[in-house]
Amino acid sequence: MAPFSAWLPARPNQDFDLTVKIVGRSASGLIDELAPIVQALTLHGCQVMVQTGRLNGGSGHLVLRLRIASRPFYSMGHGCDVVVYLDQDPPEFGRFGLQSGSVLVWDPSEQLRLHPQLPDGIIAYPVPLRELNAQYSQDTWGKGVVAMGVLAYLLGFSEEARRVCLKSLSASRLFDSGYQFASRSLVKHDIYSLPLAARGDARIVLSPEKSVKLGFAASHCQSGTDCVSELERSPTQWIARHLAMADKMVSVLHSEQFPDVQAYRGPHGKVFAFLRGDEASILSSLNGGADPRILVAADAADALRLLVVGHRLIEANRAGVVGVVVEETLTARLESVGVGALAAAVSGEKADAADGIDGAEEDGTSTMRAEREGEDDAEVGFIAWGATQGVVRDALMLCRNLGMSVAALYPKQMVPLPVAQLESFAGTVKRVVVVESGLTRTHADRIEGACSFRPSVVIPKKGTALTAMDLFMREDLGATRDNRSKGVQDESA
Repeated sequence: MAPFSAWLPARPNQDFDLTVKIVGRSASGLIDELAPIVQALTLHGCQVMVQTGRLNGGSGHLVLRLRIASRPFYSMGHGCDVVVYLDQDPPEFGRFGLQSGSVLVWDPSEQLRLHPQLPDGIIAYPVPLRELNAQYSQDTWGKGVVAMGVLAYLLGFSEEARRVCLKSLSASRLFDSGYQFASRSLVKHDIYSLPLAARGDARIVLSPEKSVKLGFAASHCQSGTDCVSELERSPTQWIARHLAMADKMVSVLHSEQFPDVQAYRGPHGKVFAFLRGDEASILSSLNGGADPRILVAADAADALRLLVVGHRLIEANRAGVVGVVVEETLTARLESVGVGALAAAVSGEKADAADGIDGAEEDGTSTMRAEREGEDDAEVGFIAWGATQGVVRDALMLCRNLGMSVAALYPKQMVPLPVAQLESFAGTVKRVVVVESGLTRTHADRIEGACSFRPSVVIPKKGTALTAMDLFMREDLGATRDNRSKGVQDESA
């Protein structure tokens, strides 16, 4: 999911994804003030990711990056939709990642001739950040808080969200001075405002635990098609009713042997959901059940859907026990899910276990359909389970924008390994790259033990999350190497 290259007029049914860079020495003062800003954005059903760094490989300006989106995402993205420039020295616009249609909020000096010409197509909003800051503070870091007030107006903060900021920010007067200036003096130029709940396109904020409980309840709901109709008509009522059902049927299990694994078990004890835990502990938690299946969720809605599918597999006698894994990267995140996507997950729209899901047979059992994306006969083919799908989708978008030939396979099933699907995919690309979500070669080792091809591997650095640019740079995507005939050095760092 790549950032927009332009800010468009607000449309009620359109997803958004904005990458914001706040650049300058004063950005450091915002770090401790971000919590209420993020809280205000969540009132609009937004996902927010924050990252700090510096331009020019660590030697340039301090940069505070925010990614704001209406749906789940997994990396910081690339490019830039909004730059808030806080310093006075002439900015090097070429280093900011501004694109045609991007927005610039800045305080230009009176000697405009000192500033390089703005790139074509940039929407610039001049704001007297120094003057507004001086009204309430002698510290230059306050310019960042003023700028956040301006940005809150441009993003279309509701009155409720604005009150959250004014109540919680230690420098609330600075924030409000920026907001008031923008509301009086700035005219939005085709700004892409954050959609408000009143515009329709209802969204639900789900925690992993809530999505798991709703998945179990939806699997046993006796309302049939009326269940989905109720969800679309009154999502709040639907959630309340199904959470009440789940509280009566779902058990939370704890294991002294595997204390880091949190397991949820349904009423018949054959479908489980696991929050965290490695493959070995999960298999042990399934108590060696006959014909076990382990499915890996990509996000909250997918966890709900896979629990519905897991129950169908049991009902169709296609599995003895099913475990749905919600990886650790998802467990601490709230996700904003559209009601339409949630309805599709509840109905099991993408898969029907009773009909053999994809019609393919491996070892006498049908397998989950693995989603394929990208070109046939691609130079590079990524394989990613679970939460890593997001960053791979971002990487594919980046590569396509640069004219590169790439593809990806997103398997849902981890046990048993979908060997036929993996072999088929590997046969259509020149080089296979497995993207691991954890610090070990879990998926790559299992592939090497069961498949004929040898992939290269990308593993995130300890304490960091992979980004699309990581994949682009580490994998040298402009190169052409055939990994099907020889092993490739592990490219993890």
